[in-house]
Amino acid sequence: MYIQEISIEIKTTANKNVLVDEFQLLMSFYRGSGQTQGKIESQYIAENKIVSLPYTLEKNSLARKYNNFYVNNQIQKLEELCKSTLQFRTVGKYSNSYKTPCTCKKSDFFILTTNYVSIDSPLTCGTCNKSVPLYRLPVYYDYGYMPILSWETNYISCDSLQMNCEVGERWALNQMQDLKSPLSKQGFKICKKIGELTSIPTYYFLYNYTKFKGDNLSRSCPGCNKKWGLKKRLHDRYDFKCDRCKIVSEISNKT
Repeated sequence: MYIQEISIEIKTTANKNVLVDEFQLLMSFYRGSGQTQGKIESQYIAENKIVSLPYTLEKNSLARKYNNFYVNNQIQKLEELCKSTLQFRTVGKYSNSYKTPCTCKKSDFFILTTNYVSIDSPLTCGTCNKSVPLYRLPVYYDYGYMPILSWETNYISCDSLQMNCEVGERWALNQMQDLKSPLSKQGFKICKKIGELTSIPTYYFLYNYTKFKGDNLSRSCPGCNKKWGLKKRLHDRYDFKCDRCKIVSEISNKT
């Protein structure tokens, strides 16, 4: 993960509060285009300069070639309001051990997955097990990928509830574990469309923690009731994979 600096100098007498709001809107458009990760960037104003520090998967994730219609329009609007040009600078890596995201020419399959602490892409390559930048996909909806990011936000919210334990834990677990829950239905719809757009099968990660007691590889797929236990763990994480239902899962941590 890279930390970027996006800034613009204010060279007009325009209301700074208005300019800050317009800058925040630009950052939301960058997220919708899949160019920035998470919603945790720092943003501040210092004298006559507005600055934001978003995370990106690649050093060049903010390259103009990845901009969508909304990003380009907002950049133009902001630059006209400030009478200056938006500036970009890579501050550095979030971690020295961070490696680049997926570079496969064509993945064998994708996996839709995230968790309460992740700021990676919610799409993982099934071949190399690395994040897939959303901007590499064909446009999903309205110049960007907001339906995918909406599911990601919903999933992270549920995972946070079950990790915190005090409020809504059982409901959140059911959302993540039940094939027919609204969260799962939203995820399956996304997987199906990504598969149609890319011609790459897209699997849904089905969470598994307390629902199945004494869990083992002999358990049948909850979708088609067929065997789906893997002889060898996939990416040292997934114990189950059903090619019919397009789901992957893991053995429960419950003993």
